[in-house]
Amino acid sequence: MGTPEQESAVILVADGEERVLQQVSSTLGKAGFTVFTALGRSAALDFCREKKEPVQLAIVDMAMGTSGPELVHELYQSYPDVRILFTSNQDDPDAIQQAGPSGHFRGFLKKPFRRSQLLGRVLKAMDAPLVRTA
Repeated sequence: MGTPEQESAVILVADGEERVLQQVSSTLGKAGFTVFTALGRSAALDFCREKKEPVQLAIVDMAMGTSGPELVHELYQSYPDVRILFTSNQDDPDAIQQAGPSGHFRGFLKKPFRRSQLLGRVLKAMDAPLVRTA
């Protein structure tokens, strides 16, 4: 089971593929995280605007196109202490620089990834202190 901090951590997973959402949610749920999923841009933005739960980490698929920066901006507005982990089928981690303050970024995970890679990256992201940047 997870640590007390881990069990109380809320993670939002935004992806355009239902299969990916199910796999990530299952993996992180079994590790003790509270996981909310958003299928696509609209669902992710709605979740942020409703502010149902405080989100500590957002896993965002960069393949959601031009909505990526908009979603990241909304995440910052709704959850100032959110950490962001990007995923993509493309091997272009430099693209995240366009999305906002780098102090919130906790890495890049190329798809397809193994469950162990996902969990390792998430645990590392949750342990790293948040650095506020302008």
